[in-house]
Amino acid sequence: MTPRVLKETLEEWAREARVPRDLADRALRRSGRRRLDAYLAPAFATGIVVLAVMLAVPWLRAAGPAPVRPAVSPSGAPLRQVIPLRPADDPPVKVTFDERSRGGVLTDTRNSPPKEMIAAGRVAVSAYWVWNTRATADGETLDRTWYLLDQVTLRYEKTDWGYLDVAPGLRYAAVLEKDLPVRRIGIFDMETRKIRAWIQVDEPVGGVAWSPDGTRLVATAYPRHPDVRMGPVGDGRGAARTGFYVIDVATATAGEFHAVDPDAVDNPNGRRDFGWSDDGALIYEWDISPRHKVFYDLEGNPRDAPADYVVTESEAGVSPDGTLLAGRGGLPTKVTERATGAVVGRQRVLRLLAWADDDHLIALGCAGSCGNEFANGLVLVSVDGAKTVQLSANRKNTTKPGSWEPVFTLR
Repeated sequence: MTPRVLKETLEEWAREARVPRDLADRALRRSGRRRLDAYLAPAFATGIVVLAVMLAVPWLRAAGPAPVRPAVSPSGAPLRQVIPLRPADDPPVKVTFDERSRGGVLTDTRNSPPKEMIAAGRVAVSAYWVWNTRATADGETLDRTWYLLDQVTLRYEKTDWGYLDVAPGLRYAAVLEKDLPVRRIGIFDMETRKIRAWIQVDEPVGGVAWSPDGTRLVATAYPRHPDVRMGPVGDGRGAARTGFYVIDVATATAGEFHAVDPDAVDNPNGRRDFGWSDDGALIYEWDISPRHKVFYDLEGNPRDAPADYVVTESEAGVSPDGTLLAGRGGLPTKVTERATGAVVGRQRVLRLLAWADDDHLIALGCAGSCGNEFANGLVLVSVDGAKTVQLSANRKNTTKPGSWEPVFTLR
């Protein structure tokens, strides 16, 4: 039994028996996320379960079960809860250099691709994929071999999935089988390493993305493999997405298919997956001329960008507190103050990828003297550029097959 599974079990008892709701949090607060947990968790969990039973028995005699509100369909009919979702934990506010803390920096600078968990502050490398190409009847196809974090061992394990995305909190992954596009979506438990549910869809899908609150998925539909390049880059002969589904994860239910004009945006790439707005109210896709987000409501109707939307030139975008903006790639990078546009720091890195907290970013750092921009690895860098910590081993050449690409998720 892992600490998270134990926590959920104790919380269920608490609701039924009037045990204090934070019992599990108090019991587990000091356990942290050490790599040693993989060996100590079973014995630790057993002791806590015994303690919880002793505390729960008196209340069980006196109180009945707490009321439960079932999920309902749009027609009002109850829906069965299939996936036991819990609100994602609040991400750590600050980077720390204590591995036992929730915001602790975890590195693997010995292995490329990495074998041990990489994380800093609020963000973890939840998965990565190694890419290769192969010739097919339709043209050249990009193949991804996915490696997914094991929440018990804190190591990355090879999978057979064709595509995946990880939910905030690192509990579940949405997975698609190898021969994309496919007509079912799996919800994979990253602790038990088992599929919780398969969600059937009529239109084949080739990409999935979790909503910011970890309760829904947007699944992008394609008529054929989205990573087949049928001609030279930019010739517009890719797979071109046809629409999307919004998935309610708790009930493992797919909504209606919403068709979206394949020519609605100027983007000739084959893979054109939909993503979520920051508040989860809209979805978007990229328009590359100029490169910005085009928004739709959850019925597929075009919508104006949210009032607080900021056009960004980097993957990192706006800082967690909303005051800073990560700049475009290129040595050196820079961070500016949103209110004034003033440069508050320059960093000797290639690209700014994700905010670890308001004072640090995960970036792509160059190897050695930066003589080759394609020899690079993940680093943690402070906004002022004064401190850099290597997170991963350097990749020798990211333009060649066999290179790996990280997926970042709030932990």
